[in-house]
Amino acid sequence: MGLPQESFAGILHETARLWRTELDRRLRPLGLSQAKWRMLLHISCSQDCSQAELAARLGVEAPTVVGLLDRLAADKLIERHESPTDRRSKTVRLLKAGETLLKPINEMAEQLNQELLANLSAEEINCSRAVLKQIRDHLLAL
Repeated sequence: MGLPQESFAGILHETARLWRTELDRRLRPLGLSQAKWRMLLHISCSQDCSQAELAARLGVEAPTVVGLLDRLAADKLIERHESPTDRRSKTVRLLKAGETLLKPINEMAEQLNQELLANLSAEEINCSRAVLKQIRDHLLAL
């Protein structure tokens, strides 16, 4: 009797975890933990986003984000400002040093992407991307 078939969700979860772990290993020489490089990437995608938005995107609680942002601010990678529309809210922006780190992060991420997808055809990659987008969009609609 063989092993039980792996679930789609299980394979997806494990693949994403391993992918992030490998990128984390490659970025470690830059002094970046997975939490830091993921936060920098999320901030770079939408400057002046709120701390609450960042917490939602990363799937973590607000206090976790605050502590991480405190460390990034101490490293002079980001700055926080009062929101112009809500005094209770803070927005986050990358500083020059944070922007400078994005280049090696993106380069290493792209190199890993190329390595991991090298044995797949363009058709396989496009099909996989389409399936994942459908699942993501369905989940967002729930």
